[in-house]
Amino acid sequence: MAKSVQLGSHDILIDPPPLRELVFRMMTAFNAGPTPGDSNESSKVLSSDDESQTVEFKSKAGFITYTSVEKVTLDAPKRITFNHLSGPLHYACDEFVLEDRDGLTLLSHHGEIIWSCLPFVGWFGTVVYTRPMFNRVVSRHMEIIKTAAEARAARSHVFRRKPKTEPTDET
Repeated sequence: MAKSVQLGSHDILIDPPPLRELVFRMMTAFNAGPTPGDSNESSKVLSSDDESQTVEFKSKAGFITYTSVEKVTLDAPKRITFNHLSGPLHYACDEFVLEDRDGLTLLSHHGEIIWSCLPFVGWFGTVVYTRPMFNRVVSRHMEIIKTAAEARAARSHVFRRKPKTEPTDET
């Protein structure tokens, strides 16, 4: 079996608080169609129980659309974990973590993948092609989530950004 390859670590700060819950909801709205600004991805829930969902994802990278089925474990509003069940990869386990950080939301991603079970070929193909492509898709997805969440919070009554108050000089 090929050795797993670590994905790049991705972090992005999202501005308006209390956004962690909103970002979590947007990222787990699997049957809601694509995120605004992202026509390259879609998802469909195949089954669901109290602790997890089985979701089919379609992601476009370059000219190719990849279809995978993932077991998604939700730990609202802190963590979304994906375990690969079927698709183009032999193995994948990755997660998004949402943290409150100085009044902002820190969205982080990390994981590991194996492209093929062939020992050297799997590792080499993963390092040379699959990991860079996967990292580009995740970075693009996180930027789209940030933009969409900030726009949604700006017009939301529930997740509205609190106006920043200017300090007053009272003497």
